[in-house]
Amino acid sequence: MKTRMPFLIKYVNLLLLLLLVLLTGCSLGGRIYEKYDQVQAARRYELDLNYRFFERRSPMLNMEQTIVKEVTPKGRNCTVYDALVLNSLSYQVKDELFIIIDDEVFKPAVTSLEYDNSREIQEKSEEVMRADSSTVKVVTGYTENNKKITRFSYSLDTSMIDGLRNATTVLLRYYAGPDMITIKLKGLKLKKLKKLIEKD
Repeated sequence: MKTRMPFLIKYVNLLLLLLLVLLTGCSLGGRIYEKYDQVQAARRYELDLNYRFFERRSPMLNMEQTIVKEVTPKGRNCTVYDALVLNSLSYQVKDELFIIIDDEVFKPAVTSLEYDNSREIQEKSEEVMRADSSTVKVVTGYTENNKKITRFSYSLDTSMIDGLRNATTVLLRYYAGPDMITIKLKGLKLKKLKKLIEKD
């Protein structure tokens, strides 16, 4: 039995490591979806990326990003859709953003911009025992969670796409009042973006 123990421990550790790799892979990079738009006679490639924030001083909570490449008889274009979610105390995000590719700064033209507020109310409750020993659920209060949402869309021009092809470092930069919000595109996310760019 003693000789089997180290083998079992190694086996369990290997399974846990495999599970961690699978979960991390799913959270770091998205899958590229291919669709056909018969109206525009376009092949569409879509990549969804999610970013979570754990910086205590940053107002950013998370960001959802969708990058769409369209291939039509007239040419190719790449459009990015960013949805930034900030805490309720955050200042409004400025109507501009910057892409820093290997220390070269680009300012894409924002094609659409929306501001929104999200309000969630959660009920707090606890179980209270009655005289007959049965329990009943009693509402003890409510918590309100407010968030500010900013939605950007912008196109990547030829110079940006050329820079992204061979990029080692890509940063997205937004400003909200005194806060400088920086998102780093790296690892599997960056590989997926490069793969999307090469789709034809």
